[in-house]
Amino acid sequence: MHHIVRRSEGGKTRLPDLILLCEYHHQVCIRRLGWKLILHPDGTTEARSPHGDILRSHGPPAAKAG
Repeated sequence: MHHIVRRSEGGKTRLPDLILLCEYHHQVCIRRLGWKLILHPDGTTEARSPHGDILRSHGPPAAKAG
């Protein structure tokens, strides 16, 4: 689990403020390389590098198949 806002910066340990990450993305990308995650109200995420690069997730599918 990763706190979207670090606990040291006032982040809370509750489901709306947490996101699941694999160990690589949590330890390497976030902790070592300094990327920051933003969780938007629609459930999409945005990752920002310390150099200003931005990666955006796609939204959930509009409707279930079938």
